Amino acid sequence: MDAEKEILISVFCTTYNHRKYIRQCLDGMVSQKTEYPFEIIVRDDASTDGTGDIIREYAEKYPELIVPFIQKENMFSQGKSKVSFEEMFRMSRGKYAAVCEGDDFWTDPEKLQLQAGFLETHPDYSVCCTASWYANEDGSLQKGRVFRRFTESRDLSVEDLIAGWSAATNTVVYRKAAMKEIHIPFQGDCVNEDYARMIYLALQGKAYYMDRITGAYRVASAGSFTQQAAKNADIYKARTLEFAAMMDRLDEYTGGKYTDAIRRYRDQRLFDMYANLGDRENMKKYLSSYNNRGLLWRTLEAVRTAAPGPFNAVKDAVRRIRK
Repeated sequence: MDAEKEILISVFCTTYNHRKYIRQCLDGMVSQKTEYPFEIIVRDDASTDGTGDIIREYAEKYPELIVPFIQKENMFSQGKSKVSFEEMFRMSRGKYAAVCEGDDFWTDPEKLQLQAGFLETHPDYSVCCTASWYANEDGSLQKGRVFRRFTESRDLSVEDLIAGWSAATNTVVYRKAAMKEIHIPFQGDCVNEDYARMIYLALQGKAYYMDRITGAYRVASAGSFTQQAAKNADIYKARTLEFAAMMDRLDEYTGGKYTDAIRRYRDQRLFDMYANLGDRENMKKYLSSYNNRGLLWRTLEAVRTAAPGPFNAVKDAVRRIRK
């Protein structure tokens, strides 16, 4: 990497109480091999477990790469996370942005080179993502389990992205100029910014999926939204309902162009929520959202509607076995 060249890629890393994970995350970043100069902006949201000290340690060791951004006050608890992201975005110098939260990590040292290289040679594309491993809480990879919706490299349509998470957040590299509005206009209070951002970027230009595993998504790390929701039914329900509201705002934002895809996925998320909560009456309202799936899938969802308790118990047992 030629340090005299302009920074081409800005890596955005957000952390909070990630002491157990942040070294693995930063090691994957500083080991990147690129022709393109890059920077790593690490924003710590006033962690109380010493995460900030580790970030400072890495910043001293890799001053040409790491830009520490340590908050003195926790912004999330004040509802100011978007303000913090805006500050991080504005201070970044790259043409492209890569994303990796502090509890996830990269496994491919050529990740940035490949994805930024693709965007450099394909100016009509706004975003590129890849496949990812699933990792256990201790950082070990889950054997044979890959976050991969597709099995070959291909373009992603807006409908593909609306239909569900196409890639883990830590695999995304995007063209910063495509973020014409730093705050995604239809996101609102929904915490699923990664999902909203992918759709927003695909509305600005083409999206590409590269079928290569470049990182690892840590499942249910301590303090994560997933873990909080799993422990608190009220949080889970509130966040799912806000996600559904975001989908309605997306429908309005796109002028009804993707109404069918939006309503189908919104209703599937609502069905899944009521199924996990064991609410059979509300499940019935949204079961039809699975009508476009195959017979086996429709049969499983019908069984789930009839007996959500036993179905969920079996599903959880299978998940434990797969780990």
